[in-house]
Amino acid sequence: MRFILLILISFQCFSQKGIEVIYKYESNFKKEIPEQILYGKFLKAAKKILPNYDFKLLADMNESIYYLKKELDNDAYPQEFKEMILRTANSNGIFYSDVSNNKFIEQKNAFGKLYKIISDFETFDWKIINEYKKISGFKCKKATFNYNVGNKKNNNQNREIVAWFTPEINYPFGPIGFRGLPGLILELNVNWDYSYKFEMSKIEFVDNLEINAPVEGETIKLQDYEKLNRSAVFQK
Repeated sequence: MRFILLILISFQCFSQKGIEVIYKYESNFKKEIPEQILYGKFLKAAKKILPNYDFKLLADMNESIYYLKKELDNDAYPQEFKEMILRTANSNGIFYSDVSNNKFIEQKNAFGKLYKIISDFETFDWKIINEYKKISGFKCKKATFNYNVGNKKNNNQNREIVAWFTPEINYPFGPIGFRGLPGLILELNVNWDYSYKFEMSKIEFVDNLEINAPVEGETIKLQDYEKLNRSAVFQK
């Protein structure tokens, strides 16, 4: 009974603190990599390189920021190639959430310019499922949703998102901008022909955590950025 009480007291203390979470990338490609095309070269490099790097989430109950902790430093690849490697896992930016102001910012380079893309915090239509598993000792529940990353008429751009979140850590955040669940996402799967996942490898509860929204970049609303993106694709 005393041991259980100590655990409960610990989690009550944790709930008042910030968290630092490290996520690791893992590929789970369902199709053979098409090495004869440029995108295949990006996928092959991502499978080799991205598991070596740490992706970091800083969060308190209201705000979070997610970014690549360690820069890619392989001199064999030029900077533009490194950027495309990160894009295969939607990891070429910084993701900031502000729950109280219903704001989400993605800062990234696109079309030769740095942007701050602004949208609402609440955007995902999660379906929570009564399936459970343990991750690093935390009981996690399953949630899913489907979306299209580009032209909604192109089925090759459909993605199934499967998140495993733990209500034991009641922070509504996760990797690469996925958010809005009643608990921290410890594992996130992006399922398609070249699936990948991010899984929590380390978590620390910290005091006096400072989280700052991205400052640099041209501010643009998500709807306007999507129009810009479609226009750029059409012109290619």
